[in-house]
Amino acid sequence: MSMQPPSVPAVPPDHPGLEALLRRMGEAVGIMDDTVFENDKFVGFFQSFRPDGNGLDGVFDQLECGDELRERLSHLFEVAGDDRRPQGGRDAFFLVRSPNPIDPAMVESKAVDWVERVTELAEKLGHPDAAERLRGITKHRVLEGIPPKHPKQDHEKTNLLKAFQGVVEKLVTDIAIPDPFAETLRAPYYFVSCDAGVRDHLMWPLYRDHVDVEEPFQPYFDLWSHGVKFRVYQENQVDWYMPRL
Repeated sequence: MSMQPPSVPAVPPDHPGLEALLRRMGEAVGIMDDTVFENDKFVGFFQSFRPDGNGLDGVFDQLECGDELRERLSHLFEVAGDDRRPQGGRDAFFLVRSPNPIDPAMVESKAVDWVERVTELAEKLGHPDAAERLRGITKHRVLEGIPPKHPKQDHEKTNLLKAFQGVVEKLVTDIAIPDPFAETLRAPYYFVSCDAGVRDHLMWPLYRDHVDVEEPFQPYFDLWSHGVKFRVYQENQVDWYMPRL
Protein backbone atom coordinates (compact mmCIF):
# COMPACT_ATOMS: atom_id res chain seq x y z
CA MET A 1 0.00 0.00 0.00
CA SER A 2 1.50 3.33 -1.03
CA MET A 3 1.87 5.98 1.60
CA GLN A 4 0.72 9.49 0.76
CA PRO A 5 3.22 12.21 1.71
CA PRO A 6 1.96 14.53 4.41
CA SER A 7 0.21 17.59 3.04
CA VAL A 8 2.17 20.84 3.24
CA PRO A 9 0.24 23.53 5.08
CA ALA A 10 -0.47 26.68 3.11
CA VAL A 11 1.81 29.47 4.27
CA PRO A 12 1.01 33.21 3.97
CA PRO A 13 3.28 35.03 1.51
CA ASP A 14 6.07 37.18 2.88
CA HIS A 15 4.31 40.31 1.66
CA PRO A 16 1.61 41.93 3.83
CA GLY A 17 -0.20 43.53 0.91
CA LEU A 18 -0.38 40.27 -1.01
CA GLU A 19 -1.52 38.35 2.05
CA ALA A 20 -4.29 40.89 2.57
CA LEU A 21 -5.33 40.67 -1.10
CA LEU A 22 -5.56 36.87 -1.00
CA ARG A 23 -7.64 37.02 2.18
CA ARG A 24 -10.00 39.57 0.58
CA MET A 25 -10.33 37.32 -2.47
CA GLY A 26 -11.08 34.40 -0.20
CA GLU A 27 -13.69 36.29 1.77
CA ALA A 28 -15.40 37.31 -1.47
CA VAL A 29 -16.03 33.62 -2.30
CA GLY A 30 -16.58 32.41 1.26
CA ILE A 31 -13.11 31.02 2.03
CA MET A 32 -12.11 32.20 5.47
CA ASP A 33 -9.03 30.08 6.26
CA ASP A 34 -5.41 29.76 5.18
CA THR A 35 -6.27 27.63 2.15
CA VAL A 36 -6.36 30.97 0.30
CA PHE A 37 -2.56 30.66 0.12
CA GLU A 38 -2.61 27.37 -1.81
CA ASN A 39 -1.28 27.44 -5.37
CA ASP A 40 -3.98 27.99 -7.99
CA LYS A 41 -6.66 28.36 -5.32
CA PHE A 42 -8.30 31.12 -7.31
CA VAL A 43 -8.43 29.56 -10.76
CA GLY A 44 -12.01 30.30 -11.77
CA PHE A 45 -12.27 33.10 -9.22
CA PHE A 46 -13.97 35.63 -11.49
CA GLN A 47 -16.58 33.10 -12.64
CA SER A 48 -18.01 33.24 -9.09
CA PHE A 49 -19.32 36.75 -9.72
CA ARG A 50 -21.26 36.24 -12.92
CA PRO A 51 -23.34 37.64 -14.46
CA ASP A 52 -22.82 41.21 -13.19
CA GLY A 53 -19.62 41.24 -11.11
CA ASN A 54 -21.45 42.06 -7.89
CA GLY A 55 -19.41 40.93 -4.91
CA LEU A 56 -16.06 42.09 -6.28
CA ASP A 57 -16.37 45.49 -4.64
CA GLY A 58 -13.49 46.10 -2.27
CA VAL A 59 -11.32 43.18 -3.39
CA PHE A 60 -8.79 45.35 -5.26
CA ASP A 61 -9.33 48.62 -3.40
CA GLN A 62 -6.01 48.48 -1.54
CA LEU A 63 -4.00 48.27 -4.77
CA GLU A 64 -2.85 51.58 -6.25
CA CYS A 65 -4.52 50.71 -9.53
CA GLY A 66 -7.53 49.05 -7.92
CA ASP A 67 -10.10 51.39 -9.45
CA GLU A 68 -8.75 50.74 -12.94
CA LEU A 69 -8.77 46.98 -12.43
CA ARG A 70 -12.37 47.13 -11.27
CA GLU A 71 -13.38 49.33 -14.22
CA ARG A 72 -11.95 46.84 -16.71
CA LEU A 73 -13.62 43.95 -14.96
CA SER A 74 -16.92 45.83 -15.10
CA HIS A 75 -16.55 46.03 -18.88
CA LEU A 76 -15.76 42.31 -19.01
CA PHE A 77 -18.95 41.45 -17.12
CA GLU A 78 -20.89 43.84 -19.32
CA VAL A 79 -19.89 42.11 -22.57
CA ALA A 80 -19.50 38.49 -21.43
CA GLY A 81 -20.82 38.10 -17.90
CA ASP A 82 -23.92 36.06 -18.71
CA ASP A 83 -22.86 32.40 -18.56
CA ARG A 84 -26.18 30.85 -19.66
CA ARG A 85 -25.98 28.80 -22.84
CA PRO A 86 -28.84 29.05 -25.34
CA GLN A 87 -29.48 25.28 -25.13
CA GLY A 88 -29.19 25.22 -21.34
CA GLY A 89 -26.23 24.78 -19.02
CA ARG A 90 -23.51 27.29 -18.17
CA ASP A 91 -20.27 28.42 -19.80
CA ALA A 92 -17.12 27.58 -17.88
CA PHE A 93 -15.33 30.61 -19.35
CA PHE A 94 -16.34 34.12 -20.30
CA LEU A 95 -17.64 34.04 -23.87
CA VAL A 96 -19.14 36.89 -25.87
CA ARG A 97 -22.39 35.27 -26.93
CA SER A 98 -24.23 38.41 -28.08
CA PRO A 99 -21.55 40.65 -29.62
CA ASN A 100 -22.40 44.03 -31.03
CA PRO A 101 -21.72 44.35 -34.78
CA ILE A 102 -18.44 45.88 -35.92
CA ASP A 103 -17.40 47.23 -39.31
CA PRO A 104 -14.80 45.08 -41.14
CA ALA A 105 -12.68 48.20 -41.71
CA MET A 106 -12.61 48.75 -37.95
CA VAL A 107 -11.53 45.14 -37.43
CA GLU A 108 -8.59 45.65 -39.76
CA SER A 109 -7.67 48.98 -38.15
CA LYS A 110 -7.67 47.55 -34.63
CA ALA A 111 -5.76 44.47 -35.78
CA VAL A 112 -3.00 46.64 -37.26
CA ASP A 113 -2.94 48.77 -34.12
CA TRP A 114 -2.62 45.74 -31.84
CA VAL A 115 0.22 44.19 -33.83
CA GLU A 116 2.12 47.49 -33.97
CA ARG A 117 1.83 47.91 -30.21
CA VAL A 118 2.89 44.36 -29.30
CA THR A 119 5.78 44.70 -31.75
CA GLU A 120 7.00 47.73 -29.84
CA LEU A 121 6.55 45.90 -26.54
CA ALA A 122 8.50 42.89 -27.86
CA GLU A 123 11.36 45.16 -28.90
CA LYS A 124 11.47 46.92 -25.54
CA LEU A 125 11.49 43.63 -23.67
CA GLY A 126 14.33 42.08 -25.64
CA HIS A 127 12.63 39.96 -28.31
CA PRO A 128 13.99 41.41 -31.58
CA ASP A 129 13.40 38.25 -33.61
CA ALA A 130 9.73 38.14 -32.70
CA ALA A 131 9.41 41.87 -33.36
CA GLU A 132 10.93 41.39 -36.81
CA ARG A 133 8.54 38.53 -37.51
CA LEU A 134 5.56 40.69 -36.52
CA ARG A 135 6.80 43.56 -38.68
CA GLY A 136 6.74 41.14 -41.61
CA ILE A 137 2.93 40.97 -41.56
CA THR A 138 1.73 42.50 -44.83
CA LYS A 139 -1.99 41.72 -44.66
CA HIS A 140 -4.81 41.44 -42.15
CA ARG A 141 -7.64 39.58 -43.88
CA VAL A 142 -11.13 40.04 -42.42
CA LEU A 143 -13.49 37.10 -42.86
CA GLU A 144 -16.87 36.02 -41.50
CA GLY A 145 -17.82 32.78 -39.82
CA ILE A 146 -16.44 30.20 -37.41
CA PRO A 147 -12.63 30.15 -37.43
CA PRO A 148 -10.88 26.83 -37.99
CA LYS A 149 -8.53 25.58 -35.30
CA HIS A 150 -4.83 26.32 -35.25
CA PRO A 151 -2.60 23.29 -35.82
CA LYS A 152 -1.46 21.63 -32.61
CA GLN A 153 1.72 20.01 -33.91
CA ASP A 154 4.70 22.33 -33.77
CA HIS A 155 6.00 21.33 -37.20
CA GLU A 156 2.66 22.35 -38.75
CA LYS A 157 2.75 25.88 -37.33
CA THR A 158 4.12 28.87 -39.20
CA ASN A 159 6.94 30.82 -37.59
CA LEU A 160 4.55 33.76 -37.28
CA LEU A 161 2.08 31.66 -35.27
CA LYS A 162 4.96 30.49 -33.07
CA ALA A 163 5.89 34.13 -32.45
CA PHE A 164 2.35 34.88 -31.29
CA GLN A 165 2.03 31.78 -29.13
CA GLY A 166 5.60 31.58 -27.85
CA VAL A 167 6.46 35.25 -27.33
CA VAL A 168 3.47 37.60 -27.54
CA GLU A 169 1.37 35.53 -25.13
CA LYS A 170 4.18 35.70 -22.53
CA LEU A 171 5.48 39.24 -23.03
CA VAL A 172 4.06 40.63 -19.80
CA THR A 173 6.05 38.09 -17.76
CA ASP A 174 9.20 39.97 -18.83
CA ILE A 175 8.04 43.26 -17.32
CA ALA A 176 9.95 43.80 -14.08
CA ILE A 177 7.50 44.70 -11.31
CA PRO A 178 8.63 45.28 -7.71
CA ASP A 179 5.52 43.78 -6.08
CA PRO A 180 4.08 40.26 -6.54
CA PHE A 181 0.47 41.16 -7.31
CA ALA A 182 0.66 40.61 -11.07
CA GLU A 183 2.37 37.23 -10.78
CA THR A 184 -0.22 36.02 -8.28
CA LEU A 185 -3.23 37.25 -10.26
CA ARG A 186 -2.05 36.01 -13.65
CA ALA A 187 -3.62 32.54 -13.34
CA PRO A 188 -7.06 33.72 -12.14
CA TYR A 189 -7.13 36.32 -14.90
CA TYR A 190 -5.99 33.84 -17.57
CA PHE A 191 -8.82 31.45 -16.77
CA VAL A 192 -11.37 34.19 -17.40
CA SER A 193 -11.29 33.06 -21.03
CA CYS A 194 -8.01 31.12 -21.50
CA ASP A 195 -6.91 34.01 -23.73
CA ALA A 196 -3.65 35.79 -22.95
CA GLY A 197 -4.70 38.96 -24.77
CA VAL A 198 -7.85 39.30 -22.68
CA ARG A 199 -5.86 38.59 -19.51
CA ASP A 200 -3.19 41.14 -20.32
CA HIS A 201 -5.67 43.89 -21.12
CA LEU A 202 -7.58 43.32 -17.89
CA MET A 203 -4.32 43.35 -15.91
CA TRP A 204 -2.56 46.17 -17.75
CA PRO A 205 -2.94 48.71 -14.90
CA LEU A 206 -0.52 46.51 -12.91
CA TYR A 207 2.11 46.72 -15.67
CA ARG A 208 1.58 50.23 -16.99
CA ASP A 209 4.05 52.11 -14.82
CA HIS A 210 6.85 49.60 -15.42
CA VAL A 211 7.22 49.75 -19.19
CA ASP A 212 7.11 52.79 -21.47
CA VAL A 213 4.62 51.82 -24.19
CA GLU A 214 1.06 52.67 -25.06
CA GLU A 215 -1.17 49.91 -23.77
CA PRO A 216 -0.75 47.07 -26.30
CA PHE A 217 -3.82 44.98 -25.57
CA GLN A 218 -6.74 47.42 -25.71
CA PRO A 219 -7.32 46.91 -29.48
CA TYR A 220 -7.24 43.15 -29.00
CA PHE A 221 -9.79 43.26 -26.19
CA ASP A 222 -12.01 45.51 -28.30
CA LEU A 223 -12.01 42.89 -31.06
CA TRP A 224 -12.61 40.06 -28.59
CA SER A 225 -15.58 41.95 -27.14
CA HIS A 226 -17.12 41.92 -30.64
CA GLY A 227 -16.59 38.17 -30.97
CA VAL A 228 -13.65 38.54 -33.38
CA LYS A 229 -10.90 35.87 -33.34
CA PHE A 230 -7.59 35.69 -35.18
CA ARG A 231 -5.89 32.79 -36.94
CA VAL A 232 -2.44 32.49 -38.50
CA TYR A 233 -1.74 30.06 -41.37
CA GLN A 234 0.75 32.08 -43.43
CA GLU A 235 3.99 33.83 -42.58
CA ASN A 236 2.87 37.31 -43.59
CA GLN A 237 -0.88 37.28 -43.05
CA VAL A 238 -3.30 37.22 -40.13
CA ASP A 239 -6.92 36.17 -40.64
CA TRP A 240 -9.59 37.78 -38.44
CA TYR A 241 -12.97 36.02 -38.20
CA MET A 242 -16.05 38.09 -37.46
CA PRO A 243 -19.11 36.23 -36.14
CA ARG A 244 -22.16 35.93 -38.35
CA LEU A 245 -24.82 38.00 -36.59
